[in-house]
Amino acid sequence: MQVDLREQAGDNLRFIRDAMERAERVSSASGVGAMVMGGVAFLAMAIAAGFERLQAQLIVWICAAVAALLAGALGSWQKARTNGLPLLGDPGRRFLLCLIPMLAVGLVLTAALWRTGQITLLPSMWMMLYGAGVLAAGTYAVPPVMYMGAVVFVAGLFAHALPAAWSNVLLGVVFGGAHLAFGYRVYRHHGG
Repeated sequence: MQVDLREQAGDNLRFIRDAMERAERVSSASGVGAMVMGGVAFLAMAIAAGFERLQAQLIVWICAAVAALLAGALGSWQKARTNGLPLLGDPGRRFLLCLIPMLAVGLVLTAALWRTGQITLLPSMWMMLYGAGVLAAGTYAVPPVMYMGAVVFVAGLFAHALPAAWSNVLLGVVFGGAHLAFGYRVYRHHGG
């Protein structure tokens, strides 16, 4: 039985490439996108401060969450395109598979708590779920992403014990501050 060395070498190279792709981290996480997300959070805090009722403030935050997620996705797409990286390679898919379920749970619980009138629980819940999702997804990304998730998660734990009147400022400081600080770290040390 004769072995074709070229075919065997090709198989070995495919195996090595697949293993490296599975082991790599998402390097298309955009520091600029994260900083824009932080800016959106601070803008939302400023706009929501103009409303007295928590319900109106939270509507501003829901709109800001959609805008921030779009900004983050656009930033990652742009960074991947600029650097010739696959946005949804194996690490990118694993990143999203960790993050999306937490966002989906947040969406369902937001609707349920809104219907029951328990909206004072939303800010801390949003921080905990988003933080847990980013922390889990961050295991497939550059280290600052995981650290940011941990900070937001822990802040959500503490926010649960604070008065609802502080919700707007807490959301702004936690989401805005974390995205700006860790986004800057990604920008400076991980290629944008």
